[in-house]
Amino acid sequence: MRITRPWTQNFISGVVLLLTVGIYLAVIGLGAGGGKASSAQVSTATYTTLYAVFALSGFFGGSIMNTIGPKWTMTIGAFGYPFYVSGLWYYDARGQEWYPLLGGVVIGLCAGLLWTVSGFIQFAYAEEKDKGTYIAWQLFLLNLGCTIGSSVAFGINFHDTSLNGVPISVYLIFIIIMTSAVALAFFAIVPPEDVRRDDGTHLAVFTAPDFRTEVLGCFELLKDWRIVSLIIPMAATEMSQSLIPTLSAYSFNLRTRSLNSVIYWLVQIPATFVYSTILDNTRFQRRVRGLMALTVGAIIVIANWALVLGLQIKHNLNRHQPSPEWDWSDPVYGEFVIMILLAGISLAIDQMAVMWILGAFSNEPRLLARYGGFFKAMLSAGLCVAFGLEAGSVSYL
Repeated sequence: MRITRPWTQNFISGVVLLLTVGIYLAVIGLGAGGGKASSAQVSTATYTTLYAVFALSGFFGGSIMNTIGPKWTMTIGAFGYPFYVSGLWYYDARGQEWYPLLGGVVIGLCAGLLWTVSGFIQFAYAEEKDKGTYIAWQLFLLNLGCTIGSSVAFGINFHDTSLNGVPISVYLIFIIIMTSAVALAFFAIVPPEDVRRDDGTHLAVFTAPDFRTEVLGCFELLKDWRIVSLIIPMAATEMSQSLIPTLSAYSFNLRTRSLNSVIYWLVQIPATFVYSTILDNTRFQRRVRGLMALTVGAIIVIANWALVLGLQIKHNLNRHQPSPEWDWSDPVYGEFVIMILLAGISLAIDQMAVMWILGAFSNEPRLLARYGGFFKAMLSAGLCVAFGLEAGSVSYL
C-alpha cells in the first residue's frame, strides 16, 4: 500500500481520527464525561469551553494548515486529545475543576486543526466519483474508534449497576491509544505535493501563501452565498451530542450507559456506507443524488427527534428529579434502544450530507482546506450552544 496514494492518506487520516476523536466521542457517549452522574455539570461546562474555542480554531484552521502543511497541523491537532482525557480522569479522582477546564481549551485549539486536515484530505484528494466514499471511510474509521472505545468501557463496566464513573484503567487505556495517534500523524502524513494518483498524476498545485493572505481568505468565505446558506445545517449537525448522552447518563446505570454508547456508535458504521451508495451512485446526476440523500436524511432525522420528544414526555424525564437508574433488563429499555439507533444514524448521515455538498463546490486544495475548517467551526459553534444550554441546566424538553 503506497503511502503517497490519495486513498492511503485518507485512510491514515481516518485512523488518526479513530485513535483520537473516536475515543473522545466514546467518552462523551458515556455521559458525564465518563464520570459519576454528578460530574455532568462540570463535563458539560468543559464541553462548552471546548467547542467555543474549537469554533475559533476551526475558522482559522485552513489558514494554519495552508501555512505549515498537513503533517504538522494534524500532529499538533492530535496532541490535545490525550491531554483532555487526562483532565477528565483528574477531576473524577480529585474533584478539582481547573484541569478539565484547561483541557477543554487545549483540545478546542487542537481539534480545529485536526479536523481541518481530515476535511482537506477527503475533499481535495478524492476524485469527483469517489467523494462520498472518501467521506464514508473517514467516518467509518472514526465510528470504529468510538465503538472500540465504548466496548472497552462496556466490558469493564459489564457487572456495574451503580451510577459510578468509569475506573482509572479505562482512562489510562484511552490516553495511551490517543498518544499513539500523535506519532502516526507525524510519521505517516505526507506533503500534498508528494501525493500521486494511481495514474501518476499529482494533485492540483499546493503552495503555502503568507498567513495574512490565508486569514483574509477565510473571511472571503462569508461572501459566498452557498457557504452562508449552509451555516445553519453545519451548526445543527452534531447538536444531539449534548442531549442524547446526557439523557443516557440521567436515565441509566453505568453498564447500561456503556452499552448505549456501543450501540450509538456501532450503528453509524453501516449507516455511512449505505448512505455513500446514494451519494456516489453514478446512475443519477449529482443534483438528483443530492436530493435523494437529503430526502432520506430528513425522514430519519424527523423520526428520531419525534421519538426523543415522545419518550421524554411519556416517562417524565426531568433533571431535577432523582434518576430512575434503569438497567438494560428493564422493559422500558427497548424504547430507548430504538431512539439511540435513530440518533446514531442521524448523526452519521447529517455529517456526510453537509461534507458531500461542500466537496462539490470546488477542487482547489487551498479553498477546500478553508471549507473543512469552516465546517468544523460552525459545527462547533452549534455544539457550544447545545452544551451551554446543558450546563445551564435547562429542561431536557
